[in-house]
Amino acid sequence: MKKFRWEVLYCIIAIILTCLVVTSGDCFSKKIKIEVGQIAQQTIEAPFQVENELATERKRILAENTTPDVYKMDDKVLQKGIANIELLFNYVEALKTSGIPEEFGTSPVQILQSKSPIPLYEDEYKNLLGTSLNELDSLEQICINLLTNIMDAGVKENENKSLDIRTKLERTDLSTLQQKIAYEIIYTQIKANFVIDKEATALAKEEARNHVEPIYILQGERVLEQGTRVTEEAYAILNTIGYLNTDDSQNYSQFIGLFVLIFLILLFLYRTIRIDKSIMALTRGQASLIFILYVISLGLIRVMITGDYIYIPLAVAPLLISILISKDIAIVMHLILLVVAGVSHKADLVFMIYHLLSGLLSISIITSMQERKQTMRNALFIGGIQAALFVSLNLLVGMNISSKLLFKGAEAFLVGLIIVILVVGSLPLWEAAFGFITPIQLLELTNPDQPVLKRLLIEATGTYYHSLLVANLAETAADEIGANALMARVGGYYHDIGKLTCSNYFKENQVLDNPHDYLDPKSSADIILSHVTSGLELAEAYKLPKCVKDMIVEHHGTSMAGYFYVKAKNIEGDEVDPMDYSYKGPKPQSREAALIMLADVVEATVRSMQNKIGKELSVEDIVRKMVRQKFDEGQLDECPLYISDLEKIIESFTRMLKGMYHERIEYPDRKVK
Repeated sequence: MKKFRWEVLYCIIAIILTCLVVTSGDCFSKKIKIEVGQIAQQTIEAPFQVENELATERKRILAENTTPDVYKMDDKVLQKGIANIELLFNYVEALKTSGIPEEFGTSPVQILQSKSPIPLYEDEYKNLLGTSLNELDSLEQICINLLTNIMDAGVKENENKSLDIRTKLERTDLSTLQQKIAYEIIYTQIKANFVIDKEATALAKEEARNHVEPIYILQGERVLEQGTRVTEEAYAILNTIGYLNTDDSQNYSQFIGLFVLIFLILLFLYRTIRIDKSIMALTRGQASLIFILYVISLGLIRVMITGDYIYIPLAVAPLLISILISKDIAIVMHLILLVVAGVSHKADLVFMIYHLLSGLLSISIITSMQERKQTMRNALFIGGIQAALFVSLNLLVGMNISSKLLFKGAEAFLVGLIIVILVVGSLPLWEAAFGFITPIQLLELTNPDQPVLKRLLIEATGTYYHSLLVANLAETAADEIGANALMARVGGYYHDIGKLTCSNYFKENQVLDNPHDYLDPKSSADIILSHVTSGLELAEAYKLPKCVKDMIVEHHGTSMAGYFYVKAKNIEGDEVDPMDYSYKGPKPQSREAALIMLADVVEATVRSMQNKIGKELSVEDIVRKMVRQKFDEGQLDECPLYISDLEKIIESFTRMLKGMYHERIEYPDRKVK
């Protein structure tokens, strides 16, 4: 219940601080009331890249207006002109070849005027009627040919072709009078046959609009200058970026949006916790570290609200958590911080992608770091990633390569470099404050050149190799049940370093006589039991971390040195106090310490009984019996192991030990001839 209260308190404080940071950010704090034509009281810069819609629309209208109309040819206009010319000459020929009775009282000229589809002067009709049939045929053909020639080239509305007609007529054999008549005939029949294709023109103008690139206001570019008049364009941009308080009800809608956002973040956390058991197993120290780092990150987000996004060290907290606690928890933390920062800064897509990818890649790189000497290499790598991300994203949104862009990319590189150095450099502070042991420290402890391990190899060789086997067994089983495999491995290496004080009193280091044959049971038990306290003293002397010290004192729990207890009872009777022959404990408090206990007793037992394996019993029988014995004794009562974990541990131990202590074939004696 106490742990639950701490988690609830942390969660409540985190929610309150998150709300304060978001509400004091760009989404809430930049709302202003202003109208077009008023004088600006402050200078406002774009918090992110935004489209200047009015300027873009003007550019599109210009492109539309400058797009030429699309014309199409109307063949019916030429056909009608030719038909009129043919009809005129047909009437002339008919009147010339057929007489007009005098009783009608109408002259041929009058009849031609009334019937002709082409209006001409009276003298011109008379001239046509006075022209011979051959000349009429020639004149008709010239008129049709010239009309066709001119119309085929296309005639637009209000286009004057008179000069073109005269020029072409001058090249013919017609007389001046005939040229004048032909001119009138052709001129009257020239109509616009090159008309606008409305559908094609509309499509061309639409394509021209669509090919216009939007005009953007870049992040940091001034939208409104203090003391200047607010234009429609500036007003529209302010409205787009959400700086206008046009309606008081918007404030309430923003708080509703914030409430929904917080709810979704909590739902994401809840679902993650339900799926990831490692989050459920967080200690108070780990939960406190996460809370403190989250609060610090919120402070950095708020302080840098007006700065460039590349300077916001969003990855610091996730990187520390990935090293000190868990990579999965670090990713969850990074995603939550990214959402909060994005909302607070009213971030654009470039901001979000930059921090998302750089953070996830940094977590992946730092998590795989095994030694502190790799810090500078990883710092350069992460800095290079951030620089490449910054430059590529800005090129993607339309910026050109320039010295300014490359300079900002260099700044992103330096920020990444500083973040990694800051994270790794501050590790000792967090380790000391919260008692954490980092994977880097654990990996350094597995180095065979560690002074205490070198001593163990030289002074207690049997114990050294026993420790290696225990470490392998514990590490493999830890992988199976989801415990810290690296910590289990380190615990296996160091759990028996106390045997250095009297190594020859332990069976694995004895070559000749057993010193216990000359001691009473109580003295022998004291020596055996003392290897735990001696191990703790050596751990203090060699400055081993707390988790290793805990595994040293817990790996026997409160179990009994049974051999010497039974021996003492056989000598002294039932008056022997079992406590004199028992370890002081405590019992294992962690899964890793429990694995060291089980691996220790199982390896020692299987090694001592290896001659019976395959004849009287199997490796699995021994493993199952020893694990069951520790469980029945209550040695596993105080560690977070499940019954299902025990079965996985037994299977893992059995698989490993079968490879170490397999049944051997008895070879027959060789006969000497």
